[in-house]
Amino acid sequence: RCICRSQAECQGLPPSIVYKYMSIQADRTVPADIFQIQATSVYTNTHNAFRIKAGNDDGEFFLRRSSNVSAMLVLTKPLSGPREYVVDLEMITHHLTMNYRASSLLRLTIIVGAYPF
Repeated sequence: RCICRSQAECQGLPPSIVYKYMSIQADRTVPADIFQIQATSVYTNTHNAFRIKAGNDDGEFFLRRSSNVSAMLVLTKPLSGPREYVVDLEMITHHLTMNYRASSLLRLTIIVGAYPF
């Protein structure tokens, strides 16, 4: 959880970061759905947008929106291992009537095995 000394210091930053870890086999067939991100709370009059904020420099991943409250991380290129990827997935929530905006960040560490089995 982020601790701020002033409102200006934390403007635009998520109030917390959720850390998740997963392992996958090397040279997996693509495209492949590998991880789902989903809102834990659903409010009326809100719109959620999803994006890969960091960790996709070589375009290995794509984020496909499933609904207003979820998106699927898709593997677009086979990954060779052993290697570790850290991908930041962000959900931005807009409250349509109150003009409120908040973001949530999930930091996903993907460990790719050395072998395709």
